[in-house]
Amino acid sequence: MDAPPIRGVVTVERPDGNVPKPFAATLRFCYEQRATAMSVENTQQLKYKNNLEMELQLQTSPLEDAVTVTDDASSSKIKIKDIVGNGDPQEDDEREGDTKWQRTAFDGVWIPKPNELYYAEIIENHDQLQTVIDLQGSAVKNGAGVINRAKTRRILQGIFGNRISGKDGTVVNAFPAGNILPVDTGAAAAARMNTAKLIAANSFLTRNYVPDEAERFMILTADDNAALLGEIPATSSDFKGAFGGEFMNGKIMRMLGWTFKHVELDNPRLGNVTNLATDGSNYRLNPFWVKPGVVLNFWQRLRSEVGKIPEKRFMPGVLAGTTCAATRTQEGMSGAIRNVKG
Repeated sequence: MDAPPIRGVVTVERPDGNVPKPFAATLRFCYEQRATAMSVENTQQLKYKNNLEMELQLQTSPLEDAVTVTDDASSSKIKIKDIVGNGDPQEDDEREGDTKWQRTAFDGVWIPKPNELYYAEIIENHDQLQTVIDLQGSAVKNGAGVINRAKTRRILQGIFGNRISGKDGTVVNAFPAGNILPVDTGAAAAARMNTAKLIAANSFLTRNYVPDEAERFMILTADDNAALLGEIPATSSDFKGAFGGEFMNGKIMRMLGWTFKHVELDNPRLGNVTNLATDGSNYRLNPFWVKPGVVLNFWQRLRSEVGKIPEKRFMPGVLAGTTCAATRTQEGMSGAIRNVKG
């Protein structure tokens, strides 16, 4: 008589190699269960690895270290610069003559407080139960990318937008048309980015008496980078030595005194920057500036909230926000280059 089957344990071994039917059924059950468990584990692991990766997008704040950053929440409109006019020397050209007095001109640069840019999401309990990753953790990570893009957006809006000046911050100054370099610079017709335009931008700053020691920055898109790499001087060893070319992973990082920030200005997740960085003829406007020429002010660097919401059946919610704005300071410290896109 065969022994009764014991689930999960097979101890009977026949010389003829046959397994008793009850044990055979039990054995199949155990292996089927084991195979199913292994399949689920592999699926869960695969989901975990794949779902935790963020969708391709700008996740950092590449421009923050290229501008002057302040933290002032004392008012809804912050005066970030006092601009003092320059005087001229008076010549003592007469005996016992009167003193020739001068009046110094003063101006101010202001930044009005904008609306907060934020990210908020409720973690639906049903969704959490259907996935194998921590949705709350992934939402926090998503929020970090949103905040970094928000700061990039505000900086670019400040470079291209109106500059507020005057004693009381009531004078509105649009981006000066004279600060935009022609699209045909260094070419016989409208052209993409080239080294002649980089030289022209340097000349623009020098003509406006910008100090040589001020750090100089410029934004390049992938197309602009490719256009510069396509020039023979940009890749020659002589050029690297004479023009200070520095490269990393196929990107030009420095050249002719410029530090390049690689940002896609047509990024739809940067709000209205795409429109600001494109002129009426559909030419790209690549901004350039020196570090003192753009100021980013924070009213609140980061507002973060993570907690359960009673009104939403105690499901967890995540919120991250920032309140900041930027502006040009003196107009001679920044400009833009017109380029053919593509």
